[in-house]
Amino acid sequence: MNVKDFEHIQIPDGDMLGMIFTAQAVLIERYHNIEKGRGAIVVEPQNYGKLDNRFLQWRLKDLAFRCIEELTEATNTLKNKPWKQSEVPTDAVHFYEEVADALHFFIEFCITAGMSAEDLARVYHRKHAVNQFRVESKY
Repeated sequence: MNVKDFEHIQIPDGDMLGMIFTAQAVLIERYHNIEKGRGAIVVEPQNYGKLDNRFLQWRLKDLAFRCIEELTEATNTLKNKPWKQSEVPTDAVHFYEEVADALHFFIEFCITAGMSAEDLARVYHRKHAVNQFRVESKY
């Protein structure tokens, strides 16, 4: 089962980032129940955002690793190397599916850290302004 099996899915209009956060929150709850049943330590929603909590820190580090792992899987689909003389076609569907896997873990990371879609957007735009200033001022 992969994304090719769900090409018929309609993407809703509206606040895309907010909808992604909401959908991921539902998945988190379902996966937490599975993980608890398998003996894993999970962070309960009432502890989200408590950044000094050692279990929350452990979970954030685990989610960051999962994100990196999925991005590594995505880059492993890119077969063309500067030293090769022939080009290999990229399986774009597989590449994008791995990127989406990384996004799932990143959004869970944000939720677990206590961030909402609005928080992420706000911090992103502030950091974007800092980066723009640095470029324009040759910082």
